Amino acid sequence: MKPEVALLLVCLAIMAVVMMVLYLRYRNLQLLHQERMAALEKGVAVPVARALAPWSPRVYLLRGLLWSSTGLAIMICLLGLAVASAHRPESAESRMWRAKTLTENLGISMDQAQQIVDKDQNIDDRRVPLSIALLGLIPLGVGIAYLIFYYSDESRKNPQSESASAPSRAGLGLT
Repeated sequence: MKPEVALLLVCLAIMAVVMMVLYLRYRNLQLLHQERMAALEKGVAVPVARALAPWSPRVYLLRGLLWSSTGLAIMICLLGLAVASAHRPESAESRMWRAKTLTENLGISMDQAQQIVDKDQNIDDRRVPLSIALLGLIPLGVGIAYLIFYYSDESRKNPQSESASAPSRAGLGLT
């Protein structure tokens, strides 16, 4: 399988998973809304929404670890693809066999066939560059930024000020 096809399949699989997660989240919110509307129509008490966990600065630690590990995984995966796609040079015996086949099938001289085979050998050197693995530095950098923020944040060091400065989620319609 060509590397371009494999990369396309991986991208399509990732998009399918993301779209499925988004659809399931939408469907869950839609069912919750229908349940609330049915309760209002019947005059029954409206079911209480799930309460969100209280905000904590540890969210930044979690985000940092997730982004960093994702960046490392992307770097390792792309580096593995680049190394695996390296084109092994064709053996001299195989090149000579191809040149002999060309001379028999096309009726050309052995020197011309050898030149064609050598050109094909040079053109066929398509592979994924090793530098593609540097794309993993983007999420890795985001993760490191989150980790730096977590370890330099003052609210983590003063837990009593956390409850006073915690953002309210009541205005978001989530409670």
